[in-house]
Amino acid sequence: MSRIISSDDELAHAALFRWMLERNKANLILQSKSPFVEQFLIHEISTGRGQRYLELLWRFYEKAGYYDKAAMLLSRLADSENVDISLSQRFAYLSHAIICAQASTDTKTKAMIQEFRDKVEVAHIQMAIKECMNVQTPRQQGLVKLLDGPILPLQELLQKFAIPYELYKVQLAIFHCANLYREEPIMAVWENIIQSEFKHDGEVSERLLCTLHELKAIYESTKYFPQNFILRRLLELGSGLNGRLKRCFLPASFFVNLISKLHISFIDFVDLLSSEYRTGDPWWTQNEKGQRYIMGVGIAVVQAFLDNEEKYTPMEKLVILYSK
Repeated sequence: MSRIISSDDELAHAALFRWMLERNKANLILQSKSPFVEQFLIHEISTGRGQRYLELLWRFYEKAGYYDKAAMLLSRLADSENVDISLSQRFAYLSHAIICAQASTDTKTKAMIQEFRDKVEVAHIQMAIKECMNVQTPRQQGLVKLLDGPILPLQELLQKFAIPYELYKVQLAIFHCANLYREEPIMAVWENIIQSEFKHDGEVSERLLCTLHELKAIYESTKYFPQNFILRRLLELGSGLNGRLKRCFLPASFFVNLISKLHISFIDFVDLLSSEYRTGDPWWTQNEKGQRYIMGVGIAVVQAFLDNEEKYTPMEKLVILYSK
């Protein structure tokens, strides 16, 4: 074997490589210092051998330090129409493509890093949809199979999956990933996210806190987390005065916990309460029970502030106590 590797007989090298592959010793090909590895693999791929040889080729490129070639080949594998390549494998290809592109000195390859990251984000959304599907129904089994293959366009993920199956968090993720912002659909998605938490059985307060904490961690510094809108809707729905959601009352302590968990400024929250109470929607200003509810929330929040006032500056204390 060493005699063949040290020779310059390309055909002998090719025969040895095939012998190694037949015996599942592909790693020996990569470990060899043969100058004919790349030519052999490219030739086999050109004759239709496909997947196994593409895998070996990118691994060869990475091992040899050809990071630009490895990155581009990994991206090609991730984009392949081959339905036998799972979504998780495509995700892995893209993640490794980013690593290789970062290690490359080629400026064109480095310029592709953001494109690879965008594809990873789309693949992540597709994986989230796949996990939401109920594999117990024949139709959804077929959809899961479709999702566990080539990475689909965001528009298709939205129209074919996220909207018809009411996957509201996924809808928000798609809007964010596509950098698509229109206030009306974003607010509609948030309305559905909030209302869906109220509709489920169980502990509404804890579930809401977890959901909002999760989504704020993702979208906090973006316009996809409309904090004031969310707080207003929580106050309205949490009052228990909103038609069919009467059973889902949120105690004043919920808002104290919300401020803490989401790191909302006491000043901002008290300002919002004051605005709603005095000049807000007529639903508050002309609703005695609603006013009592919002006042109770305000008292609980201000009391929580007073219990921890040593954490705040004199100016913050003055603003909050004046709002009270």
